[in-house]
Amino acid sequence: MNRNENLPYFFDEDDVLKIFSVCNNIKHKTMLTVLFYASLRSTELCNLDDKDIDLKSLTIRIREGKGGRDGITFISEECSNAIKRYLEVRPQLTLEDGSHPLFYTDYGNRWKYRKLYQMFVYYKEKAGVTKSGAVHVFSRHSPASIMISQGCDIRIVQTLLRHKDIRTTVRYCHIADETARQWHDKTLKL
Repeated sequence: MNRNENLPYFFDEDDVLKIFSVCNNIKHKTMLTVLFYASLRSTELCNLDDKDIDLKSLTIRIREGKGGRDGITFISEECSNAIKRYLEVRPQLTLEDGSHPLFYTDYGNRWKYRKLYQMFVYYKEKAGVTKSGAVHVFSRHSPASIMISQGCDIRIVQTLLRHKDIRTTVRYCHIADETARQWHDKTLKL
């Protein structure tokens, strides 16, 4: 079976809300919020600089994402507000290379995937979410599955996830069975 044909794990709306609800650290909650609402990969979050965030247009610039590709992704008003609250209390940091990371560790370094993974698993366990999956499932599979279940067009999901090939996105269509049933019953009438 092709990797893109496997059914993905995902967290549903209740799982995501539980994870958000147990996170009281403003930096961690903002990181989780940006991961989820922007459907970012872990490395993309870790690479974000202040200049990549445009709160007026509600977008984030992805630099050197998967395959070295740049891109733009959207964020919600809720995500924008979380970033604003975080920036109000976060001191700005300039790294030796002159960059200003959006998120940095308590030691003044960029976050690394492994630490982000550990942080996520801590909150997932604290929330009592026992489904399989970690950061990638939370930030990529879950938003895609939720959007598809809400009736979002597969091509829009492809664009939002920045998938090069639609076959990668089609994996999330399994979640749309109930939505497909509703559209079928509503529209296939003589």
